[in-house]
Amino acid sequence: MSDEKSRLLQMVRDGKISVEEGVELLDALGSAENGAPGPEKKPGDRFLRVRVDSAEAKVNVNIPLSLLKVASHLGNMITSFVPGEARREMAENGLDLSRIDFGELVSLIDQGLADGKMVDAEIEDPEKGRVRVEVYVE
Repeated sequence: MSDEKSRLLQMVRDGKISVEEGVELLDALGSAENGAPGPEKKPGDRFLRVRVDSAEAKVNVNIPLSLLKVASHLGNMITSFVPGEARREMAENGLDLSRIDFGELVSLIDQGLADGKMVDAEIEDPEKGRVRVEVYVE
């Protein structure tokens, strides 16, 4: 079982999301993983891509926009894929992932107002080295 599916099931167990929401998200994940068309999947579906690159970790998160639409109210779950240390470091430098309104982001992307690179931040920490964060739609 994939890590994403395990996390979703844990969220259902913990009562963070309903069973119905869990089923929708699992269906969307299955469609994205299998390449099979899901209820919201369209040919040429685009992705929200998040890249974090540092000496301590490299994180690449590719979220199909169709899944983001289904899960926009679960933004904290999505940002949980970014390692805790990287989230804390970004927050210390003014980028608090927990404050991102994913519903608004999806709306802007649908309207064509947020295409291409949305965030390109590079932080040079004397102790931890360089940290680069990129968020873009492709």
